[in-house]
Amino acid sequence: MRKVLLSFIFFFAVLGTIAQQTKKQVSSTSTSSSQLKTPAKRIKGSWQKGGMISLTLAQGGTRNWAPGGDRFSLAGNGFLNLYANHTKGKFQFNTMLDANYGLLLTEAWGAIKNDDKFEVLNKWNYPIFKANKKGITRFRVGLTTNFRTQFADGYDYDGDVRKRISAFLAPGILVASTGIDYVAIKGLNVHFSPFAGRWILVPNRPYELGANYGVDAAQQVKNEFGSYLSVGYTAEIMKNVSVRSRVDFFADYTNKNSKSPDVYWTNMLYFKINNCLGVVYNFDLQYDDNTKIFGYTKNSTGTQLKSIFGMGLSWKL
Repeated sequence: MRKVLLSFIFFFAVLGTIAQQTKKQVSSTSTSSSQLKTPAKRIKGSWQKGGMISLTLAQGGTRNWAPGGDRFSLAGNGFLNLYANHTKGKFQFNTMLDANYGLLLTEAWGAIKNDDKFEVLNKWNYPIFKANKKGITRFRVGLTTNFRTQFADGYDYDGDVRKRISAFLAPGILVASTGIDYVAIKGLNVHFSPFAGRWILVPNRPYELGANYGVDAAQQVKNEFGSYLSVGYTAEIMKNVSVRSRVDFFADYTNKNSKSPDVYWTNMLYFKINNCLGVVYNFDLQYDDNTKIFGYTKNSTGTQLKSIFGMGLSWKL
């Protein structure tokens, strides 16, 4: 019950802060957190589609360098971000796909991953109140689903021999939440549900990877039930500079030993240089009580951090 009350307090605190900003907002139609500025040529009927593809490279190396470092390293990263928004009457459907993958070539370990993410976010919602005088609908009710996993095996290199700790669908994390969305501010979406489901999946062999994420090998899935808050923001903050950020909180009612909610925060900052060159900065943060592969004994939880910075070819779709 304490988690429910804290979730409600945090939710309405966020709404109170947002409500003060709506007075400064320029009149506009509501958009979801996955919506980017769409060129007119990409709009057909009630569909809005777009996204970005980016390929970046970074190189480094040392020779007779006292502070130390790898003799040679070469990193290549690919980012694919797509969205599609559809309106039919008062119903809205928004979907977003994020697919990132990167390799780092080193003399010590050869080719190792430095980025790996596959994520799909979907929203179906319907307005529950009439639009105000500016034509803005502040609240919508509907269903939000989020699924994320990775493409390839992941390893722990903390030792003489690498150890496999993750794989495709190991884990796969699915969240399904029916709740209320606050969409009065352009580019901002706040979704809250006091009753949401979360599933941690490890269905592929070998099943012993499930122990890393709190999943029973015999069941291959762990069910959780709790409250869910997701705050997303997408905007062009200045000319040729775009930002996309989303933070999710999930408080599990079924785990009495959980001291803090699960957190997933993903960010992308994009600087456009010209029509085919750009700079990308990606930063992700995660915390999950079920993920216990850290610490001296490799059996503790920990805050997970990942950042990628690179310049290269980039195309808006």
